[in-house]
Amino acid sequence: MSLRILDASVAVKWFVPNEAGHADALRILDEVREHPENFAVPELFFNEMLSVLARLLGNDSASLRGYLDALQDLGFERIGNGRELLARAADLACAYRLTGYDAVYAASAQLVGGHWLTADARAHKKIQRLRISKVVC
Repeated sequence: MSLRILDASVAVKWFVPNEAGHADALRILDEVREHPENFAVPELFFNEMLSVLARLLGNDSASLRGYLDALQDLGFERIGNGRELLARAADLACAYRLTGYDAVYAASAQLVGGHWLTADARAHKKIQRLRISKVVC
C-alpha cells in the first residue's frame, strides 16, 4: 500500500459531528490508529489544525493543546518543509492553480509516491490527471 498523505480538511471532520463526511473521516481515523505507518502529513497539517481548532474552541486553550497533542500522538510520519518539497509545491501551485497549502499536500504525495486524501473536491479535480489525490468524506 502506498503512503497516504492526510489533509487537514479530513482530520477537521473528526472534531465536528455535524460536518458532512464525519463518519467517513472517523473510519480514516480508525485506520490511522491501527496503521499509522500508512499515513503521513506535511508539517503544515499541524498549523492548519491549530487554526481551525482554535476557531472552533474559542478561548479553551487547555482543550486546544490537548487536541494538538492527541494529533501528534497518532504516530503518522511528518514531512518537513525542505527545499525539494517547497520547489515541487511551487511548480504544482503554478501549473495547476492550487493554493500553496494544497500544493504542499500534493507535492508531499508526489515525493513519497503516495496519495493525498482530501475532502476538497475542487483541488482534487485540478490535479486528478496526476493520479496522486483522492477525495474522501
